[in-house]
Amino acid sequence: MIKLKRERDPALEVFDRGCLALRREGETVGHVLTTLSSFWSPGRPLTMQQWVWLVVVWADGEKERAEEDYPPWTYVREIQDGSFEWPYPGPRGGIYEAAWLPEEERAATWTGLGVTLDDF
Repeated sequence: MIKLKRERDPALEVFDRGCLALRREGETVGHVLTTLSSFWSPGRPLTMQQWVWLVVVWADGEKERAEEDYPPWTYVREIQDGSFEWPYPGPRGGIYEAAWLPEEERAATWTGLGVTLDDF
């Protein structure tokens, strides 16, 4: 039996049930909620890689469908650099400042926004 190697990047742990505030011009206009999981890829058949799911909930309560990110990372790199780009056209499209909520606020924000793991 072949045992798969699990790659764990400690820098990604913050994405495990994480929560960021999205801001424009200093005003919080939404949140990004994140989960961290693993996946198998035929390109790396002996390794389980990490995978991030994101759900955006806007200040008016509108919840977007889940987005995914995996190596070589797009959303993850933006967030690590303090920004988040919503790539879809319309008034919400564009670049936001993204800031992690303190750990003690994350669970309450998930609950308050009505997000569960079923949303990912």
